[in-house]
Amino acid sequence: MASLTQREKKYQLRSGLFILPGHDKKFNRLLSNLLRDLPAKFIVLVDITGQVVLAKGEHKDVNLIMLGSLVAGDLAASQEIARLTGEYQDYQIILREGQYSHSFIAEAGSHLALLIQVDNEVPLGWARMLIIKTAQQLADVIAKITPSAAEVADMEHEVALSLDESEESLEDLFGDALDSMWGE
Repeated sequence: MASLTQREKKYQLRSGLFILPGHDKKFNRLLSNLLRDLPAKFIVLVDITGQVVLAKGEHKDVNLIMLGSLVAGDLAASQEIARLTGEYQDYQIILREGQYSHSFIAEAGSHLALLIQVDNEVPLGWARMLIIKTAQQLADVIAKITPSAAEVADMEHEVALSLDESEESLEDLFGDALDSMWGE
């Protein structure tokens, strides 16, 4: 999980989505508000590949990498079931009711998903309303803060340079391995 507060620059998720400093600040604010207003035990924001973007609340004992992958897979399966049965809608929510807490998985536009865990005493209708509102706001952040053509070109150039550098390193490593194998 990359943090812009540590790096102060943009980064690209596996889904291809670029996260800019403006995204990170707004994501933090929206999730902090949701954590407080529900109140939620924890919230995890992932992209559609399951890569964790941000986590808030009590998640210290949770394997976020595994959880992110499961959230993305669960949402993808539920979306496909909804499509096959003619019940697909934007910002759908999956609810898992537990003895002590409830978990929601919510679609947040076409790029992001949320996992929210709340105490079982939180009214489900209230939670659903706040989660959908936040999911829509998260999707709007991605839609509204789009990089300029120059920023996209700069980001693509950075990615290409990093690929070129890694290819050269791989080429050097392979050449060195062959040289040592043949005793040169």
